[in-house]
Amino acid sequence: MDKFKAGVAEAGSKAKTLVEINRIKLQNTSKKNEIEQQYQEIGKLVFDSAEKGDWPLTKEQLEPQINHIVQLKWEIEQNLQLIKNLTDVKTCKSCGNQVSINDRFCSKCGYTFEIEHESIQVIEESSNSDPNRTIDHVSDGQSKKDE
Repeated sequence: MDKFKAGVAEAGSKAKTLVEINRIKLQNTSKKNEIEQQYQEIGKLVFDSAEKGDWPLTKEQLEPQINHIVQLKWEIEQNLQLIKNLTDVKTCKSCGNQVSINDRFCSKCGYTFEIEHESIQVIEESSNSDPNRTIDHVSDGQSKKDE
Protein backbone atom coordinates (compact mmCIF):
# COMPACT_ATOMS: atom_id res chain seq x y z
CA MET A 1 0.00 0.00 0.00
CA ASP A 2 2.91 2.34 0.73
CA LYS A 3 4.30 1.81 -2.78
CA PHE A 4 0.92 2.73 -4.20
CA LYS A 5 0.78 5.94 -2.13
CA ALA A 6 4.33 6.82 -3.17
CA GLY A 7 3.44 6.18 -6.82
CA VAL A 8 0.36 8.40 -6.58
CA ALA A 9 2.39 11.15 -4.89
CA GLU A 10 5.07 10.93 -7.59
CA ALA A 11 2.47 11.04 -10.36
CA GLY A 12 0.87 14.08 -8.73
CA SER A 13 4.24 15.80 -8.49
CA LYS A 14 5.01 15.08 -12.16
CA ALA A 15 1.58 16.37 -13.17
CA LYS A 16 2.20 19.62 -11.28
CA THR A 17 5.55 19.97 -13.00
CA LEU A 18 3.97 19.45 -16.43
CA VAL A 19 1.28 22.02 -15.67
CA GLU A 20 3.95 24.52 -14.62
CA ILE A 21 6.02 23.84 -17.75
CA ASN A 22 2.96 24.32 -19.97
CA ARG A 23 2.10 27.56 -18.16
CA ILE A 24 5.62 28.87 -18.78
CA LYS A 25 5.49 27.80 -22.45
CA LEU A 26 2.21 29.70 -22.84
CA GLN A 27 3.86 32.78 -21.35
CA ASN A 28 6.68 32.45 -23.87
CA THR A 29 4.22 32.16 -26.75
CA SER A 30 2.55 35.34 -25.55
CA LYS A 31 5.91 37.10 -25.28
CA LYS A 32 6.87 35.97 -28.80
CA ASN A 33 3.59 37.41 -30.09
CA GLU A 34 4.40 40.67 -28.32
CA ILE A 35 7.81 40.71 -30.01
CA GLU A 36 6.11 40.28 -33.39
CA GLN A 37 3.83 43.22 -32.55
CA GLN A 38 6.87 45.33 -31.74
CA TYR A 39 8.47 44.37 -35.06
CA GLN A 40 5.26 45.44 -36.82
CA GLU A 41 5.27 48.71 -34.89
CA ILE A 42 8.85 49.36 -36.01
CA GLY A 43 7.88 48.58 -39.59
CA LYS A 44 4.93 50.96 -39.38
CA LEU A 45 7.16 53.72 -37.96
CA VAL A 46 9.68 53.19 -40.76
CA PHE A 47 6.98 53.21 -43.45
CA ASP A 48 5.26 56.31 -42.05
CA SER A 49 8.61 58.08 -41.79
CA ALA A 50 9.55 57.21 -45.37
CA GLU A 51 6.13 58.23 -46.63
CA LYS A 52 6.40 61.64 -44.94
CA GLY A 53 9.96 62.15 -46.15
CA ASP A 54 11.36 62.04 -42.59
CA TRP A 55 13.69 59.20 -43.46
CA PRO A 56 15.87 57.90 -41.83
CA LEU A 57 14.54 57.49 -38.35
CA THR A 58 16.79 58.23 -35.41
CA LYS A 59 17.73 55.59 -32.90
CA GLU A 60 15.76 57.48 -30.26
CA GLN A 61 12.58 57.11 -32.30
CA LEU A 62 12.91 53.31 -32.32
CA GLU A 63 14.42 52.91 -28.87
CA PRO A 64 11.18 52.16 -26.95
CA GLN A 65 10.31 49.27 -29.28
CA ILE A 66 13.88 47.95 -29.32
CA ASN A 67 14.13 48.06 -25.53
CA HIS A 68 10.79 46.28 -25.21
CA ILE A 69 11.95 43.51 -27.58
CA VAL A 70 15.21 43.09 -25.66
CA GLN A 71 13.29 42.85 -22.38
CA LEU A 72 10.87 40.27 -23.80
CA LYS A 73 13.73 38.16 -25.19
CA TRP A 74 15.42 38.23 -21.78
CA GLU A 75 12.18 37.12 -20.10
CA ILE A 76 11.82 34.27 -22.61
CA GLU A 77 15.37 33.12 -21.84
CA GLN A 78 14.61 33.21 -18.11
CA ASN A 79 11.49 31.11 -18.70
CA LEU A 80 13.47 28.61 -20.77
CA GLN A 81 15.95 28.31 -17.91
CA LEU A 82 13.05 27.69 -15.51
CA ILE A 83 11.73 24.94 -17.78
CA LYS A 84 15.19 23.41 -17.97
CA ASN A 85 15.41 23.40 -14.17
CA LEU A 86 12.00 21.73 -13.87
CA THR A 87 12.82 18.88 -16.26
CA ASP A 88 15.33 16.06 -16.20
CA VAL A 89 16.92 17.04 -19.51
CA LYS A 90 20.03 18.84 -20.64
CA THR A 91 20.94 20.40 -23.97
CA CYS A 92 23.83 19.13 -26.08
CA LYS A 93 26.37 21.93 -26.54
CA SER A 94 27.28 20.56 -29.96
CA CYS A 95 23.92 20.13 -31.73
CA GLY A 96 21.25 21.50 -29.36
CA ASN A 97 19.52 18.12 -28.93
CA GLN A 98 17.64 17.53 -25.65
CA VAL A 99 18.86 14.44 -23.76
CA SER A 100 18.29 12.91 -20.33
CA ILE A 101 20.22 14.54 -17.51
CA ASN A 102 21.93 11.18 -16.84
CA ASP A 103 23.12 10.57 -20.42
CA ARG A 104 26.87 10.66 -20.97
CA PHE A 105 26.62 10.95 -24.78
CA CYS A 106 24.29 12.82 -27.14
CA SER A 107 22.12 10.33 -29.01
CA LYS A 108 22.03 12.61 -32.07
CA CYS A 109 25.66 13.64 -32.61
CA GLY A 110 27.66 11.54 -30.14
CA TYR A 111 28.97 14.51 -28.15
CA THR A 112 30.49 13.39 -24.83
CA PHE A 113 29.23 15.35 -21.84
CA GLU A 114 31.97 16.44 -19.47
CA ILE A 115 31.87 15.59 -15.81
CA GLU A 116 32.86 18.65 -13.85
CA HIS A 117 34.96 18.16 -10.71
CA GLU A 118 35.27 20.78 -8.06
CA SER A 119 37.07 20.37 -4.77
CA ILE A 120 35.17 21.05 -1.59
CA GLN A 121 37.02 21.47 1.71
CA VAL A 122 35.47 19.22 4.36
CA ILE A 123 35.95 19.99 8.03
CA GLU A 124 34.96 17.16 10.32
CA GLU A 125 34.60 17.32 14.08
CA SER A 126 35.96 13.81 14.64
CA SER A 127 39.48 13.79 16.07
CA ASN A 128 40.43 10.71 14.01
CA SER A 129 39.89 12.31 10.59
CA ASP A 130 42.31 14.29 8.46
CA PRO A 131 41.28 17.98 8.69
CA ASN A 132 42.76 18.71 5.25
CA ARG A 133 40.78 16.01 3.43
CA THR A 134 38.88 17.17 0.34
CA ILE A 135 36.03 15.63 -1.59
CA ASP A 136 35.76 16.00 -5.35
CA HIS A 137 32.18 16.90 -6.26
CA VAL A 138 31.03 15.36 -9.53
CA SER A 139 28.22 17.09 -11.41
CA ASP A 140 26.29 13.89 -12.10
CA GLY A 141 25.60 13.42 -8.40
CA GLN A 142 28.51 11.14 -7.58
CA SER A 143 31.34 12.03 -5.22
CA LYS A 144 34.58 10.41 -4.29
CA LYS A 145 36.94 10.78 -1.39
CA ASP A 146 40.53 11.93 -1.88
CA GLU A 147 42.92 9.81 0.12
